[in-house]
Amino acid sequence: MDASVTADPRAFLENLYNNFQNEIFSEEDAGEVIDRYYAPGFLQVSDGIEIDRDRLIKHIRPVKKSVVSGSYEVLEAVMDGNRLAARFVIRAVTKQGKETENDVHVFCEMTDDGRFVRIDQITRSIKG
Repeated sequence: MDASVTADPRAFLENLYNNFQNEIFSEEDAGEVIDRYYAPGFLQVSDGIEIDRDRLIKHIRPVKKSVVSGSYEVLEAVMDGNRLAARFVIRAVTKQGKETENDVHVFCEMTDDGRFVRIDQITRSIKG
C-alpha cells in the first residue's frame, strides 16, 4: 500500500468512500464503478449479511432512487499493511427530506492498489 495512504488512513478512507458515493450516484454503470473500488471476488459482510458484487449492485439501485445526498465522516482509522480498521458515520438525506445517520465499525482487507478485498462491518442506526 502506498506510503501516503498509511500515513493518514482516516483521510484515505474518507476520500475513498466519498468518491465512491459520488461516482455511484452519477449516470455511470454501477458495475463499472464498483469494479474500480472493489477487487474481483470481493466479499462484504455487513451485520451478518454477505454481499458480493451482484448483491451490492442490487442494493445500490433502490438507494439511488431514494437518497438525494449523503456523506461519510471517518472518525478514526488505523492501518497495518493492507488491513484497515475504522469507525465512521454515514449521513444521508432522502427525497422525502428525511435525514439518516448510521454509525459503522469496519475491518477491511485492501489490495495494493487500494481496492476492497474483504469488508466486515457492523452498523447502528443513530438517526432516521
